[in-house]
Amino acid sequence: MAKILIVDDHVDTCEILRRLFQRAGWEATCVTDSTTAPDAVRASHCDAVLLDVMMPELDGFGVLSAIRANPTTADTPVVMYSALSDEDTLMRALEAGADDYVPKGTPFGQLRERIAAVAH
Repeated sequence: MAKILIVDDHVDTCEILRRLFQRAGWEATCVTDSTTAPDAVRASHCDAVLLDVMMPELDGFGVLSAIRANPTTADTPVVMYSALSDEDTLMRALEAGADDYVPKGTPFGQLRERIAAVAH
């Protein structure tokens, strides 16, 4: 069973995604506080992280930077997602070290397959 950590400051969004992944046979956990997300990634030993871009305090790019800077989590696959669907945000995410970028609103089946493609 694949294990995913979902990082999104919107509790409802996080919970919906967690349930969808669980129904699809994944072990899914949510983190809604971006400042604790890097430590949660380290502690979870997850196969992949689904990371929101726009969050208060520490945005997704800050979380991604902390994940990549820690030797324990540096190789953890991270798929970023956001309501921002412009090419600049996509390129910024990939250049920052994200394994993929998916716009919010992408059908769940496609989201799950994109994450499965990078998960270890």
